[in-house]
Amino acid sequence: MRLRKSNKEKRFKSAPDIDLSDGEQSAGAQQDREASDDEFVVGTQQLDDQDENDVDQQDLSDFELQVSKRSESKRKKNRRSWVPNEDNSFGKVQPYPTDSAQKWTRTYVGPIKRWTRLVHLVDYWFGDREDRRKVFNEFMRIWWGFEVLPPRLPQDSQQLTTARNGWMPDSFTQDSEDKFRSWYERYISMQPIRQTSVLIDRPKAFRWFLPRAEGHTTVLLGHVSNQKEYRLKQGECIPFSDSGLPIEDKSNDESQNGGWLLDVGGIVLSMEWAPIKSQVDQLLAMAVTPFSDQAFYKNLDDAPKAAELKEGNIQIWKFESEQDHGGVIRPARSSPKLVHAICFHWGRVNRMQWCPVPLAVEDHVALLAALCSDGILRIIEVKRKVENDVEGMFEEFQEPMVTITPPREHTLEINCFTWLNVNRIAVALSDGSVAVWSLSPCQQLQRHPVQSSPIMDIVSGYPSNPFIIATMPMGGVFTLTDLSRPTAEKTYHGNPVVSLQPNVLAWSDHLRGYASIWPTSFPGTSTISFVHSRVFPLSRHICTVEGQTMSLAFGKCHPFLLAGSSDGSVWILNVLRKMSSHRDKTHKLKIFQHEYCPPRSLGRENGDEEQVSCRGACRILHGFLPQVNIHPLGVRVAKESRVKRARKEKAGKEKATKVPDDDYVSDGAAEEDDDDNNFTMVPGPITIHEPLTRITTLSWNPNVEFSWWAAAAMGSGLVRVMDLGVENAREEFGKSREQSESIELGDGTTEARDNYEMDEESD
Repeated sequence: MRLRKSNKEKRFKSAPDIDLSDGEQSAGAQQDREASDDEFVVGTQQLDDQDENDVDQQDLSDFELQVSKRSESKRKKNRRSWVPNEDNSFGKVQPYPTDSAQKWTRTYVGPIKRWTRLVHLVDYWFGDREDRRKVFNEFMRIWWGFEVLPPRLPQDSQQLTTARNGWMPDSFTQDSEDKFRSWYERYISMQPIRQTSVLIDRPKAFRWFLPRAEGHTTVLLGHVSNQKEYRLKQGECIPFSDSGLPIEDKSNDESQNGGWLLDVGGIVLSMEWAPIKSQVDQLLAMAVTPFSDQAFYKNLDDAPKAAELKEGNIQIWKFESEQDHGGVIRPARSSPKLVHAICFHWGRVNRMQWCPVPLAVEDHVALLAALCSDGILRIIEVKRKVENDVEGMFEEFQEPMVTITPPREHTLEINCFTWLNVNRIAVALSDGSVAVWSLSPCQQLQRHPVQSSPIMDIVSGYPSNPFIIATMPMGGVFTLTDLSRPTAEKTYHGNPVVSLQPNVLAWSDHLRGYASIWPTSFPGTSTISFVHSRVFPLSRHICTVEGQTMSLAFGKCHPFLLAGSSDGSVWILNVLRKMSSHRDKTHKLKIFQHEYCPPRSLGRENGDEEQVSCRGACRILHGFLPQVNIHPLGVRVAKESRVKRARKEKAGKEKATKVPDDDYVSDGAAEEDDDDNNFTMVPGPITIHEPLTRITTLSWNPNVEFSWWAAAAMGSGLVRVMDLGVENAREEFGKSREQSESIELGDGTTEARDNYEMDEESD
């Protein structure tokens, strides 16, 4: 707006100094007010009368200048986005914003906006790579056409190599295996303390170490309109078809196996697939704890103490695979087997991770890190013997390969850890600090204060950025630290976060970013966000689940995300497609829904042994349709705007004609419509489910030939292994290539395709 003519000559001699201290704020403000009155001067010269329509360009506001210059409006709008030029280089760190008008300091003020075009977004995110557009084009060709489920890539194809390597060179996998083999041989030749273990028989292992679940679990499976009752005991499984229905006749060759439902007889706290090279049987390691550890006790004195629970175990299950007539690798019809049980007296296992370097078939050696309840991290050398797979090998360990102990400080323990490479591992301590340890020689290299509260999750950016770690505290801010320069290279998300649940932080090497719960102080959030390592303070909404988020898992060889909830549901979505455009409609899929009902408490007069032996009932629903993956806050804003518009229209009609009482609809009824679907980013009601209904942990298979295999563990002791690869992938892959070529050429059909004009010649 324009100033009055009488105010054009009014000016200040100098800017007043305003004191905002708490002590003498009122007195200082009064003195400044009096001083400003003395310094305010009005010019004595009178302005000549001018026509109001004759306006100088200097008197116009920014909005009027944009209206007058229609030809430059489009160019000015593009200045909002980050565009590479001589001033904005890819490696330049943007200065901290010093605008005094920025009153809210928890917002991101940087070069990347939510509406930034994809071509500029890729240049900024992956600016350290000269072939960034070429590599990202390959990602778009492979996964753009698959919205909710990953494709089965053809074996020995270039697409499979691209999915395995990602941003790393083609020789990275082989070089890592060679370094791992040479490091292992050097360690064996000079290790001061050798790992000691003895073999034990199966009855002793189940008596002292492995959890024993008495009775059976009743499971309802099948179509929602025609479910059948099945009974599972510990160690038994039910095969599933590709459609998710149980296979009744195992001798029928027409039905193809699409996974298993396994009963492990305990609560799975941690689970991860073993990285194995070549097309061999897959190994899944699980840390299982008895149900009594998390049972409800009316008297807390009756609950078992953590110091008394010395027996721990890690179970390694083998899942066989086979090739069908089309050469596609599928789950075999044979049942999974417990091939190796690692037993010890170090306490219950809270966390467990395999060394990320693949296990060579001829070596049969792998490294497994286990964090026990005593707060000590131990590295175990796992030697697999194929001849023992039939009967299973039960091994009791007395001394591990490497022991990492926290510093000798009062009540200091290791909360979580992450692998950096074969010989480096980062541990997060209960005081909020992060320490980097070397395995050979076993010593602490550095320790840095990162958080002010216990760290619940720590994840590294292996393999592209192994020394960049993200830490999620119990209370504080979501932080990203570069361990190569920890005192200088550190950033954080501005919103404070409260995280009481582990396993809610995952890294995607293809997107070079993290998926986590939405940074908020509300602990019951159900919203999942994505933050890129280059623009860490800017979080993007990618999904909202039903219930509280309990576990997240990013694919190692694809950009698909699995999310588990407290209501027993497992969700999947394509994060690459979600991040490619903020306007295109994307979808999410609920894979299955798990519900648990505990057994009824029976009196002593009831002697029905069949009911006493039942551990409870479970119902698993599947066959859900994909849902539109929309931003819930945007839905709420749109609904509020519709309500306000309806009120204005209603007020205008009431002025013209009087509305009858029968036709009156209260505004509160309109506001209460679908109100339960909009509670995500703000505190809302929390639905309490049975504790054993929740999804405890999720895991994608890291081996590229089986990268579409996933495992989901439920609180009831059931583990579902799923082959989520899309059927007829070769036909669908051809369609996705055609779509991706149209995206690359920019045919203008959608916003993402219009924005993604990334020919190699334009680089």
